[in-house]
Amino acid sequence: AGGTAYDLVQPTDFIVSLMIRQGLLQELDKSKLPNISNYDPNYMNFSFDPGNKYTLPYQAGTDAIVYNADKVTTPPTSWADLWKPEYAGKMVFLDDSRATIGATLLTLGYDVNTKDPAQLDQAKAKLKQLVPGIKLFDSDSPKTALIAGDVDLGMTWTGEAFLAQKENPAIKYVYPTEGAILWQDNWAMPKDAPHADAAYAWLNYTMQGDIFWMMLRDFPYTNPNKAALDYAKVNEPDIYNAYINSPITNTPAEDIKAGHRIDDVGDALPLYDQIWTEVKGQ
Repeated sequence: AGGTAYDLVQPTDFIVSLMIRQGLLQELDKSKLPNISNYDPNYMNFSFDPGNKYTLPYQAGTDAIVYNADKVTTPPTSWADLWKPEYAGKMVFLDDSRATIGATLLTLGYDVNTKDPAQLDQAKAKLKQLVPGIKLFDSDSPKTALIAGDVDLGMTWTGEAFLAQKENPAIKYVYPTEGAILWQDNWAMPKDAPHADAAYAWLNYTMQGDIFWMMLRDFPYTNPNKAALDYAKVNEPDIYNAYINSPITNTPAEDIKAGHRIDDVGDALPLYDQIWTEVKGQ
């Protein structure tokens, strides 16, 4: 956006709000997207883009706790548990400021989107206690260290946990008692997209059930496309059943209800950035 050569981008939910606010996205012409009807309405019309004027769902998921049951004798059940001394030096965390600070805020009983400087100061102090015990920050492939046995537990995403468990069934995914972080990545079109017609053609093509189902195969996150699930159920039952029967990818309704969505915090964003810089640089 802003003079780039991109026709499509994939911002996560709270970044969509930011991009709309900054005037970086163009409204989508739904008449060019007949396959939009393939989407599950549960993944549409979120507060970050009411009416899906600017975005379409790509993948959804959670940030929650992962652990290796062969190595962790007392499984964690809450975000707060990750501060236990017994876990120090054995954890991988996402290199994600909003998710990690958000989980810390939840342990204090605060909102993941708080703008209160006093609450954020408390979160910073608490996070400073945790960071020395985090062996690795990894947002590229947090599953790698888990599978290799370099770490025993931590915070990861849906798809990474699913793939890690496929490699080692002892790896478990837990929705913390304070609630998981919920998120959704989306397709959006920059205002100055140079090939908008091609972008519409691509989006419409990928929204077909017999195309979008490949997301289940290659990127096992929560799939917002009903037609893709219907196609996989009939034509790829092994992949469909693994997806639908796993509480990792098919998040239980009660855990969605208990979860927390990260919003654009506007003017408070520098406070979050400052915390992250300080705690990681300590």
